Amino acid sequence: MDVSLSVPSRRAITRELASYAADSRFAALPDNVKREATRAFLNWIGCALGGCREPAVALAAATVAELGGSPHASIIGLQQRTDVASAAFVNCISSSVQAFDDAHLATVTHPSGPAGSALFAFSEKSKVSGEDFLNAFALAIEIECRLSNVLVLPPSQFNVGFYVTGLTAPIGVALALGNLLKLDQQRMNWAIGLGASQSAGFRATHGTMTAHFRPGHAARCGVWAAMLAAKGFTGDDYSLEADKGFFDVFSAQADLALAVDGLGQHFELLSNTYKPYPCGIVIHPTLDACLEIRQACNANAKVAQATLRVHPLALSLTGVRTPGTPLESHVSLYHWAAATLVRGAAGLAEMQQDCIDDPEIATLRARIEAIPDATIGRGEAIVEVMLTNGQTMRSHIRDARGSVARPMTDEELDAKFSAQARMVLAEEKVQALLQLCRGLAKVPDVGKAIGAVLHG
Repeated sequence: MDVSLSVPSRRAITRELASYAADSRFAALPDNVKREATRAFLNWIGCALGGCREPAVALAAATVAELGGSPHASIIGLQQRTDVASAAFVNCISSSVQAFDDAHLATVTHPSGPAGSALFAFSEKSKVSGEDFLNAFALAIEIECRLSNVLVLPPSQFNVGFYVTGLTAPIGVALALGNLLKLDQQRMNWAIGLGASQSAGFRATHGTMTAHFRPGHAARCGVWAAMLAAKGFTGDDYSLEADKGFFDVFSAQADLALAVDGLGQHFELLSNTYKPYPCGIVIHPTLDACLEIRQACNANAKVAQATLRVHPLALSLTGVRTPGTPLESHVSLYHWAAATLVRGAAGLAEMQQDCIDDPEIATLRARIEAIPDATIGRGEAIVEVMLTNGQTMRSHIRDARGSVARPMTDEELDAKFSAQARMVLAEEKVQALLQLCRGLAKVPDVGKAIGAVLHG
């Protein structure tokens, strides 16, 4: 066979990404990227602690124990150890299950969960310095978000039924672990193909435990991809751009240059954001508006009905009107708007069953009209309410809290982390872990240091 026949006519982005990942080093990262990688890791481990005692995590941990695995890495919040891939799987479910994880709004990708889970598990088995860890973490997020841009952004004709994190995270994780394993360009190339070949996930599983299996599976797939490639498990050199390759299968008319142009100069990591509310990120601007209205009302005011004008994606992804469970509440624009207008809060308590079943909140849910408006941005919402006394109130949020335009401050991230960590750890450990994560770049052995706090 003439080898030239297998070479695609499109830009060889698989090789470009493999080369970049092989050469990536912490010293080359700009200071703002180093800082954001640190913030992203702090947010990830807080979410993993906050979710580690949810039922889905217990079931996943029990299944891992039944299947067996060498005790190289820990399951956060549990006195259980397992193999690196399985620990990555369970810990990623923990960080996802409360829908409090990070999000890249342009693509609704959640990049840190698979990356943080896989890299932390690996660091418990093999010594990894803080600098190397943060570089690999930043690399994973960067690759995930760039590949997601290719899939989702124009001119691509993308099927929004696909779960984007499940498609791109196995590749990002594979390259990040490949960087720690010091894979050469050829093996990095194979790792990309192995990760891409395991891409999976569709959005119909939203509101179920399977929604959080998907990022956990992506983390595990990335571990397998890197470890196989390290041993010489071969693949196609053009797996992303080839005819019937990754982008050919999952998108149409995609701009491949979005994956590689500006690598090392422009960082998508800086467009990643952290959630102030534990629900789908497209709901957040509506919650900002509801809170603004609630705070402007007197304490005894009651809302009779509400109208929400939102980006069409908000209804497409979170249009469940009557959630039956906390998991379903994550994708219910109606529930979160009603709960926030009634309680004046939008936190973990508002996703619990008692809030879902509250008769006042249930009544208001039925009296909310949500209108998709293509002129409204993804981080924007307009909420109009009528109070029971006939008074009307309106709030227009142009940039949601926690967005790139209104990022969470270090103090807000610290508070979010601490509130979740206190669900599992004593106060002295919460503060010790917070300081350790804030200074992660200077830690000589990440897995050992964090493990000592979590399990010591």
